[in-house]
Amino acid sequence: MNIVFFANGPFALPSLDILNKNSNNYKIKAVVTNEDKRSGRGQKLNQTLIAKFSKQKLLNIIKIKKFNNKAFIDKLKSLDADLFIVISYRILPEYIYNIPKLGSINIHASVLPEYRGAAPIQRSIIDGKKYLGLTSFFLNENIDEGNIILTKKIPIDDLITYGESFDNLSNIAPLFLIETLNSILENKQLKVQSNKKATYANKINKEEYAVNLDKSSKNVHNKIRGLTPPGCYLFLNNKKVKLYNTYYNSSTLPFGCYKIEENTLLIGCKSGCLEVKKIQFEGKKIINVKDFKNMNLDKNIPFKSKK
Repeated sequence: MNIVFFANGPFALPSLDILNKNSNNYKIKAVVTNEDKRSGRGQKLNQTLIAKFSKQKLLNIIKIKKFNNKAFIDKLKSLDADLFIVISYRILPEYIYNIPKLGSINIHASVLPEYRGAAPIQRSIIDGKKYLGLTSFFLNENIDEGNIILTKKIPIDDLITYGESFDNLSNIAPLFLIETLNSILENKQLKVQSNKKATYANKINKEEYAVNLDKSSKNVHNKIRGLTPPGCYLFLNNKKVKLYNTYYNSSTLPFGCYKIEENTLLIGCKSGCLEVKKIQFEGKKIINVKDFKNMNLDKNIPFKSKK
């Protein structure tokens, strides 16, 4: 099977790697990724992780900024691909995803039609779901609404963070991709998505990283782990403090007030208390609660959601 692989982010690396290692069955005709981007103090040009990996493996790399480039489109057509695989990339227009013989597929990090959109892992955890998922589907004109090839549910506990889940799903995705390709070759029946059962995972905005204690401690905990990294924060004496290694319990404290028990910081929520094992003052390193206790701060000053 001749494949063109479209990707930018690290989530796609293990999947690209497994295709490259199985080159007898899957011929990677090209890897399409974003153009190099200037960043950092020196404004050095930096490649995507996908570009760096592809260069190391001597794969054919196509770096592109805009899709409506005739030379780019002609190049894709000349590759005579059977399938385009899109993972952790941009939204492809119809004139691109219709080029290959078999069409174009995407792997999405949820059990579609649940959590269509930009942040399925984060939103699943924030909502307290007991599972995450992967779905492979054919691209069509509507985002994350194409016919489903395969789905996979992955059970999770109520401690796992977004970062841990991201890595876990990224490492499960390669074998799931191979199963998907086999299913396509065997012409197995596709499943049409039900819009009635659809939910949406909107992009995370920066305001969401602020913790609102006017909720149950369970909801606060789920939000923190769903947005870690980079992590959520409260304010203590007008200083931003990030909270890590959290859980929840049913004990009570006045709203925003805190106490320390057995190296655990307890912060009062609307119902229950948030348990916190590690914190980080802005610009400082992460510390444990014992070190926080040794700072001898005024305990009459509560945690707040805003300055």
